[in-house]
Amino acid sequence: MRYFIGFLVTVGLIIILILLLFGGGDKAKLPKSTKTLDSYASSNAEARLTIDGPVNADVIHQQIQINVAQNEVTYKQIRGYEGTVTKTTRYENNRSAYATFLRALALAGFTKGSLDAQLKDERGYCPLGSRYIFEFIQGDKKIERFWATSCGNPKTYLGSFRLTTQLFEAQVPNFTDVNRDTGLL
Repeated sequence: MRYFIGFLVTVGLIIILILLLFGGGDKAKLPKSTKTLDSYASSNAEARLTIDGPVNADVIHQQIQINVAQNEVTYKQIRGYEGTVTKTTRYENNRSAYATFLRALALAGFTKGSLDAQLKDERGYCPLGSRYIFEFIQGDKKIERFWATSCGNPKTYLGSFRLTTQLFEAQVPNFTDVNRDTGLL
């Protein structure tokens, strides 16, 4: 009897070890970072939202991009798939406002996302809707990059989609006016 119990314990431990080594195949994986978002408030890091409109002809394709950094918020309208900037509006920012914005993004789940390699490229998903790309960048280094669509799934962004987009919109003081002619968001 004692050997039988020992055998069951050994088999159980082997199964647990296998699950730990190979398990969690399609669960969301979070990027490993020891820094919190708001700890970047005094750095050159910036948060970015890009909204890529419906898949259509290059001459009518539109994107908008909102970049929020320590000293500046930039709103851009972009035409075509090659990224021709047609309108840029800049607003002053400061460290305190940026730190508060980053903290709000963190609470909205901005750093939550899937690193599924099959979903790395958002192009072509939700072709009649929009793709929303959420990035956190420092210099040439992309600290994180996730995306979602107006169609729902699939997506890699696992934070609060609506709250996150509203936080970015709120960084552009006259967002409704500057964005009126795009039809995006």
